[in-house]
Amino acid sequence: MYSTRSLVLICLFFSIAFSAEKTDSLQTEITAAEKLVDLGRDLFYQSVEDKSKLDSAFAVFEQLKKDFPAYEGRAVTYIGALTAIRGKHAFWPYSKFRLVLKGLAIMDEGTQKSPDDIEALFVYGSTCYFMPFLFARSDEAQTAFKRILKLLPQKIQNYNPELMNNVIEFLLQNAELSPAEQEILIKMKEKIILR
Repeated sequence: MYSTRSLVLICLFFSIAFSAEKTDSLQTEITAAEKLVDLGRDLFYQSVEDKSKLDSAFAVFEQLKKDFPAYEGRAVTYIGALTAIRGKHAFWPYSKFRLVLKGLAIMDEGTQKSPDDIEALFVYGSTCYFMPFLFARSDEAQTAFKRILKLLPQKIQNYNPELMNNVIEFLLQNAELSPAEQEILIKMKEKIILR
């Protein structure tokens, strides 16, 4: 017969083994999701100039949304931005206008689903920033930039360093920042380079 101490040790061993297996499984899922995000991000930026990349980018973010619910808000935000980019590439003015409005609505939905996702906020803010004044999204862009500034100190380590470097550089050049906010971003940028 097993002693109480032996049973406790056996239970502890299985608990640790199960926990390690669960952690490995979670890490594998995060890695798979991040690879999909990286692919989608590359296709997204290519699609700004090359409309032939749009369908592939849409497919990647639809897959991300379906397979990784934790990334749904980010995926929806990218889908909205891609819809707006599809409007940029459309030939007819009415089609352009309609697709951009649809894309903005989808991006709004995405950032509501993930209000603390820096990447989703950046895609939203930078897309709104470049919208013609007719769409009246400059205030939303600056609000997104301020939200990113607030989130960066506690969340920057959760994101790709190269992406965060680009986000900070964009904010330094385009966000309406106080001198103190600029200094915070410059210090964060220096830390990214040192990593």
